Amino acid sequence: MAGAQPLYADRVDNLYSLQALVPDTRDSTRAEAANAMLKRLLVRVSGTQAVLEKMPPDDFLEMKKALDTAESSAEREEAQKTYQKLATTEQLELWEELANAQRWVSQYSYQSSDQLIENKEGDEVRAQRLELDFDPDGINRLLQRMQAPVWDASRPKTLFLIALQGRQGRYLVTPSSNQPLSELLDELALQRGLPLELPDEEQKSLPPGLLSDIWGGFSREILEASQAYQPDAIAVGRIYPSSGTWAVNWQLFTGLDSVRDNTSAATLGEALESGVDFVAESLSERYASSPDQGAGSYRLAVSEIQKIADFSEMMSYLNELSLTKDVELVKTQKDQLLLQVDLRGGVDQLRANLKLDGRLEETSFYSLQQARKQEDFTAQSGALDPQAGVSEDPAFFRQVDAWFKWQAN
Repeated sequence: MAGAQPLYADRVDNLYSLQALVPDTRDSTRAEAANAMLKRLLVRVSGTQAVLEKMPPDDFLEMKKALDTAESSAEREEAQKTYQKLATTEQLELWEELANAQRWVSQYSYQSSDQLIENKEGDEVRAQRLELDFDPDGINRLLQRMQAPVWDASRPKTLFLIALQGRQGRYLVTPSSNQPLSELLDELALQRGLPLELPDEEQKSLPPGLLSDIWGGFSREILEASQAYQPDAIAVGRIYPSSGTWAVNWQLFTGLDSVRDNTSAATLGEALESGVDFVAESLSERYASSPDQGAGSYRLAVSEIQKIADFSEMMSYLNELSLTKDVELVKTQKDQLLLQVDLRGGVDQLRANLKLDGRLEETSFYSLQQARKQEDFTAQSGALDPQAGVSEDPAFFRQVDAWFKWQAN
């Protein structure tokens, strides 16, 4: 069952790189494509489509264009007045940056394609595949300015178990049962930056009753059958015809909780997209750093720091999390460290992220103390008192928000 064993997140490769087909290699075409790709990227990195609500409105772009193209001083003055009425100065500054996505592009390249695309003149031409690499630090800072979440590249691997009732009856969507739908799921997951896995009967045998369990909503049986894939999360879907559309039921098991979503879709593609979007949005709420979810300063105790290399690796690990703003060493005692950590989200979000790869394993103060007493007892020849030799500083353990053990490689 998800959450019942050590979890190991998948790292999303090239999270900040996107591709698009364009009709030519002109600078203006690339700039237009970059603006469209920036929207996709912000959704991908934040994990939520709500970030698009913070993009500049259409009338802003129209007013900015009018301001930039005004010929007379009177036209420019009138356009400036209208422009300044749209929003506050701070919002306008942010919108101006968002309207020029190329400022965050660190590298671009073109590759020829056999696909045809229509240019602005209405002619079909052979498309160029444009790839843009955006600056990760710049995009993360931009999302923070937008008061939007930032989701690390380490993300939960999600097993999709989808029961579909189609013309051939009911079946489980797998690469062998329906390759086109499986490929579409892979593409949709790639767009949202979601590590997705589908059951593959050729690689791992599936219980014969799994399809019936999914259709009947038998959670325990479904979770037991999923253990062979060692997922971090499990998305269970039921899709069936209903009044000329597709009825869609989703349930996501995260190991922390489960959530549901019911919707309808005009096409199977839309049905699958609803599931990928639902999973991405739900997981983002749990793992992405968000300024409105308990952001602040927390004290963490970390044990099992045996050598300098452990300390260096552990500090680098924490500092690389998008959730952390700053990590400061407060004091040390034997193999334990006390850290002051400034988070962009809450300590519960930190726990969820750390659980994914298991490098920092949460433990309790009591279990650490029992282990320490046993170590001291063993180290003292003939010691009768298990607490003999324990000279802990009580202040070290006060007001600690969470305890962790470092798992060295």
